Amino acid sequence: MTGDPARGGRALYAFVHIDKTGGRTVRAVLRNSLGTGHCEIRTPYARRPADPNDRSVYVTAADLRRVRRIYRGLRGIAGHNVKPGFDLQAEAPELRYFTFLRDPVSRWLSHYKNKAGSYGREDFERWAGAEWTHDFQTRTLTGGTDAARAIELLERQIGFVGLTEAFDESLLMLGQWLGLADYRPEYRAVNQLTGKSRRRDETRTRTDLGYLDEPAVQARLAEINGVDQQVYDWAVRERFERQRAAYRGDLAADVAELRRRCAALTEWDEPRSSRLLRNWVYKPALLLRLA
Repeated sequence: MTGDPARGGRALYAFVHIDKTGGRTVRAVLRNSLGTGHCEIRTPYARRPADPNDRSVYVTAADLRRVRRIYRGLRGIAGHNVKPGFDLQAEAPELRYFTFLRDPVSRWLSHYKNKAGSYGREDFERWAGAEWTHDFQTRTLTGGTDAARAIELLERQIGFVGLTEAFDESLLMLGQWLGLADYRPEYRAVNQLTGKSRRRDETRTRTDLGYLDEPAVQARLAEINGVDQQVYDWAVRERFERQRAAYRGDLAADVAELRRRCAALTEWDEPRSSRLLRNWVYKPALLLRLA
């Protein structure tokens, strides 16, 4: 990526991480590839909402400015509160956004199974009745539920859109879009439901979730994800196909090779310098209100 010479001639990427789209794995790929060049940026404690599900707060230019004092070789940021359309470009005019989307009903169910805590039919109705769960991807991107606005944002401000359902293809295409020589798309999937053993996971495994397949429940899921479905369908049909057509090389062969490398992966770790900077410098600075 090329960028503002005043910032060292390198553009910054900004990953808009929407919950339950495979974003934790994407972030791990970026961390492990770029080390201290990648920051898991967070909003200061004073601006964090009481509700952890509230995604209305966004990272500001001032937040990015403070991060740059700590991450001197910063090449990109990622986080749930990274959002286009606000003032980040005041600090980094060269900023380039990307995101991943997922089939809306699949994403909603993954979110529910990960977070609800209890999983009977009444719990489903409670979760489905919470407005913040409706059209969650559109809300994360735009702060509202306007499909046209979300599509315009994806078209004009988001430089790359990956899909969870085409994850390996997306990682390869992302690499070309980023243009970073040290980007490595090999990965092990992280934050998967099958690998978790929290109390809520034990509760879920003991609960009969057969009701989720009932026609009335499926209709409810389609209803509360209707705007997201419009946005996702557009992204698959228009945006992703353009990206696929622009790929340089044999994408199918490259996907097969990536999967071979992933299967043979033995060591896949974040550089120690990156862990130290994040956990022993950046996070304490947040606590001390220095970042």
